[in-house]
Amino acid sequence: MEKIMPRTDDLAEDRTPGTTDGERSVPAVTLTGVTKSFPGVRALSDVDFDCRPGEVHALVGENGSGKSTLIKIASGVLGADEGTVLIGGEELGAGGVQRARRLGLITAYQDTSLVPELSVADNITLSFNAVGESRPPDLDQLLARFNLPFKPTDLVSALGPGARQLLEVARAMAHRPRVLMLDEPTAALDMRLAEQLSDLIKQARDEGTAIVYVSHRLAEVKRLADRVTVLRDGVIQGTHASRDWNVDEIVELMVGAPTELEFPTRTPPSSSPVRLDVQELSGHGFGPVSINVRAGEIVGVAGAEGNGQRALLRGIIGIDRTGGSSSVDDKKLRRVTPATALDAGISFQSGDRAAESVFESMSVMDNATIQLGPDAGPAGLSLSRRLLPAFRQAKRDLGIVAASPYQPVSGLSGGNQQKSVLARPALRQPKVLIVDEPTQGVDARARMDIYRVLASAADEGIAVLVNSSDSAELAGLCDRVYVMSRGRVVEELSAPTTETEIVRGFVSATDVAEEQGPALIQGQGLLRRLVGRVSAHLPIAILLLLITMVALYTGTQSDVFWTKTNLANLLILTLPLAFVAIGQQFVMFTGLLDISIGSTMSLTVVLVSMTLPDLGMSSVLSTLGLLTVEVLAIGLFNVLLIEVLKVTPIVATVATMGIVQGIAIVLRPQPEGVIAPELVTLVAQGIGFVPAAFVMLVVIAVAAEFWLRRSRGGLALRAVGFHGESARRVGTRVVRVRVLSLILCALGAVIGGVFLASQTGLGSNAVGAGYTLPCFAAVFLGGAVLSGGRGSFIGAMLGALFLGLLNNVTPLLHIPDAWQQILYGGILLVAVGAYASLERARNRGIRTA
Repeated sequence: MEKIMPRTDDLAEDRTPGTTDGERSVPAVTLTGVTKSFPGVRALSDVDFDCRPGEVHALVGENGSGKSTLIKIASGVLGADEGTVLIGGEELGAGGVQRARRLGLITAYQDTSLVPELSVADNITLSFNAVGESRPPDLDQLLARFNLPFKPTDLVSALGPGARQLLEVARAMAHRPRVLMLDEPTAALDMRLAEQLSDLIKQARDEGTAIVYVSHRLAEVKRLADRVTVLRDGVIQGTHASRDWNVDEIVELMVGAPTELEFPTRTPPSSSPVRLDVQELSGHGFGPVSINVRAGEIVGVAGAEGNGQRALLRGIIGIDRTGGSSSVDDKKLRRVTPATALDAGISFQSGDRAAESVFESMSVMDNATIQLGPDAGPAGLSLSRRLLPAFRQAKRDLGIVAASPYQPVSGLSGGNQQKSVLARPALRQPKVLIVDEPTQGVDARARMDIYRVLASAADEGIAVLVNSSDSAELAGLCDRVYVMSRGRVVEELSAPTTETEIVRGFVSATDVAEEQGPALIQGQGLLRRLVGRVSAHLPIAILLLLITMVALYTGTQSDVFWTKTNLANLLILTLPLAFVAIGQQFVMFTGLLDISIGSTMSLTVVLVSMTLPDLGMSSVLSTLGLLTVEVLAIGLFNVLLIEVLKVTPIVATVATMGIVQGIAIVLRPQPEGVIAPELVTLVAQGIGFVPAAFVMLVVIAVAAEFWLRRSRGGLALRAVGFHGESARRVGTRVVRVRVLSLILCALGAVIGGVFLASQTGLGSNAVGAGYTLPCFAAVFLGGAVLSGGRGSFIGAMLGALFLGLLNNVTPLLHIPDAWQQILYGGILLVAVGAYASLERARNRGIRTA
């Protein structure tokens, strides 16, 4: 590789390097002979690549060229089939993400490694905790250092895409890494935020950080990079100093043939009718806005990040709109939802491809034809004989590269995923096509294909509305451009226009907006924090209220309820369910679940009946040893099925349930055996009517809750449940967290089984079967969700207490068993429905443009 000459551009001015010239000649990261293959494709072939301290080394190539694979191998996310990775002279080996980060290599991903459901502070803390470091003490100062316009307490889900991308980069830089890998860092940024990111890159580079910069914006690469390496089909095509190349030459190396970097030639319509007419439309983050798009016209929406462009496009199809009207071909739309908008002829394609556009587990054909409608088959059917021809046409017209129609779309490059999304309107022929960020994160050739698709749609009379953070794209593609600031249209530009005119339009307006911006941000932050706190503690508050109401009402109807004997029995009978619910809460935090807890409780009762005839030392020790083996055996067996063999959790734990239940039946075919009578007395001992065991339960639940909210392990548990891939990317040992949760769930079931044994007094092989559904009811009442990340240990305990209270009061109130079950289900549905409604309200409250 050639010697790099001193930089003469604006980023090289006043450089104060953090390394000497001698240190700068030694690469901070080196990949040698790296090869990586996936089923049916070789992603990288004998790749050599390095980056030196104080250097920006750009890596460019088409989508699918192997850039992401190279980054993931260097970051420890993937292991190489052949070759080595050296970071600071030390081999990465098989240490994974955590070792790469400990050696000083940190990656900021295009789709980020942030957990949206956590706050900014928690996301920063998670990143430092994963490598055994303490987070910076003053997060306000840290955010101010990077000029980030949000607070540590703000939820990441409340930030716009550009703000999230800046946070991703700033968090990585806060570690002061030896190597910083930036994967498409400006894909979601407008020009203003891209300039801000350039300043951050300058700062890191001048401090001696080696920066690997991946981007499809070649003009940006030329301005920033000291060197550029071109990758095509997994093979390095060459490395060049930035002064030695121009954009056309690099594109030719990327695609293997000359490519015309021009927009399609079009003749703007002169007097076509208005197809989309939006009047005084308003909603969360925008409005009132009035715009129109004519048949055959491409109209752009421009503005600085977060000024309402995305919210406007979503509002047109009914998402978070609060007022105004929209019409298609002079027909006013009523009760607008995404479904009714599609029926009216509006096709909307979201800019958040991963979350809202692409169905990763489905095939590329299903993704492309999902909006085909009646043409897919009669009576709502989707027939392959109709889908295949439609897909082949779209594949041919759009240039989708896929090995098979049935290939999972997740296996395609970003550009081909985007083309498969744009196949939907191409096949359905809508009246209006709305596209948010059509070329975000795609390579030069895919970009040209997408421009051609949009131009062809307009030529066929479709009204096309486009939002893009790339002002040059809007200038070259659009017939008119609406410029937005603070949620409103501030200027309308007609073609021919230029990137400079578009940027000038929203930059001048943004300067005015910033005068009142901080107060608006502060108010929104207060609302988000308030709603976030309420949603976290609402299940506990509701359960306490329900317990109080039921107890007070029953006390007025029965003289028995408030007696010490009844209250003591209520608390004792709650113990088995409460402990198993706390254990279940651990696995539900990680997004897993364990159906085998009922059979585990039954087996525990059987084992106790065989080893604990009294509370003598030898009996107690043998029982504890046997129960420890049970916990480890059941927990690790579930780990084997779920984490090693990748069996779906519900299937795996149902299988475990059957095996464990079978063992219990073999050991105790009939109810028999004696469980130490003294155990009942021991459990019942306490202060007044409150058993000491129940006090222990409360202490454990409170301690677990404190650990969940205040410790490194608790934060990792929640992060794994919310977004396991993001947690893994920052170095959290996701598998270890899930393993521990499964073992703790088994432990909770065994402890619950011990308390159940004290109540049965003899060995029964099916006594725990009735606890499985109440256990899930208890954790759901406590705020848990099947998707993971949410819930409360105190809530699970209170959920168990509430269910125990219902069992206690229904006989006192003379409620038949049938009505007891109906009451059970009804309360659970109401509680879960209330939590779901609050969650939707929270999402609406925190959503930004």
